Amino acid sequence: MKKFFSVGGLMAAALAWSSGGRAAGFDTPILYSARHQAMGGTAIGYVSDPSATFHNPAGLAAVRRFSLLGDLSLLLGKVRASPERGVSSIESETVVAPFFMLAGAARLQDYVVLGLGVFPVASGGARYEYQLAGNRFVDSTNIVFVEVTPNISLQLPPSRALPGRLSLGIGYRASVLLFNREKGAPDNPRVLNLDMTGANFSGVRIGLQYRPVPSFGVGFVFRNRIEVAARADESSVFVQTATDTRLPFVLPAKVGAGMSFDTQALRLACDAEYAFQDQNQRSNLTGTLNGTQASVPNVFSWQNGVTLRFGAEYRVAHGSQRYPIRAGYLYDSAVTDRRYPSAFGTPPAATHTVTVGTGLQTGVFQLNLAVARRFGSTKIGEADLGTGCGFCGYAGNYSIGMTGLYLDTSVDF
Repeated sequence: MKKFFSVGGLMAAALAWSSGGRAAGFDTPILYSARHQAMGGTAIGYVSDPSATFHNPAGLAAVRRFSLLGDLSLLLGKVRASPERGVSSIESETVVAPFFMLAGAARLQDYVVLGLGVFPVASGGARYEYQLAGNRFVDSTNIVFVEVTPNISLQLPPSRALPGRLSLGIGYRASVLLFNREKGAPDNPRVLNLDMTGANFSGVRIGLQYRPVPSFGVGFVFRNRIEVAARADESSVFVQTATDTRLPFVLPAKVGAGMSFDTQALRLACDAEYAFQDQNQRSNLTGTLNGTQASVPNVFSWQNGVTLRFGAEYRVAHGSQRYPIRAGYLYDSAVTDRRYPSAFGTPPAATHTVTVGTGLQTGVFQLNLAVARRFGSTKIGEADLGTGCGFCGYAGNYSIGMTGLYLDTSVDF
């Protein structure tokens, strides 16, 4: 039994090391799409294309008849952390993370628009190779939430009592989780080897947009909390085989608001998001080893997070074509408790992102490009570390440097 609980402690390590994007929780704050990411990711108050399935489903009401959008978001970066005692302040391998968005919307009736989006919505992870006690180790984590979301948006008919344009939207969220955790010899990582999947079918995203006059708009959006139980029939834990392993993950509730100011050539926008990350406090990894059932707690102790976004767009016109020039900035507050740092994502500190981009708009066709640079760092001392999480990160320097490259295109019929 003593040996069993020792192995159970190592199972808890898998959970402690799994939390890749901890400053933003599991959410990745620099994702979609090129036209919005170039403006710091602002979109809630003015989005009017199929990417509204991600930003704010109420924005689908602006689609005139039928629209298709595709986006590629390529994230490249490294993190610096202390993944093991005696392995301090080392840099991870370069993370290459390709994300995508495929979305479409069609007007069903004068005031009803249907939409569908498919995209990864949250992620985290990193990979290290180091020497420990004369042995070469690989130490990696990858986690991705993928969402499929059908949407409906309703535009209320204008009236004297409510001038302008008011639209409401709701999206149903079906989420799939992919989780992989490895530690051990590079050719056969058996200290930890978890390859797990899970799904949740109880998510919703609700939004509102209101434009009282053509030059000003506001928006609100809310998503509910979901829990995804990742499972595997068989896993490797401390060079032993555990069966029927189960590891729950929480993608917390989040609320956002945004506004935009528009003229013929200029757009200014800002968004604010509040994520209820304190819904991640502790979880249990369960499994069966040698016929015995175990349930091992692990501490997250996350705190709620705030993301602020600011963006500007200036449109240069040449005949029937327009060339937007965009720039933005976003601030993402710390979520991880400094007592329990993670070596597999954003450090327990605020991060900053600057963005720029451009594009081509002609008739029914758009092509947009953007670049983002995200950075943040902190130093964790021995006195900062808490107890009860022996497999969290150790004292040392923690930092992230990430570059996002974005391309999107859309056609409006």
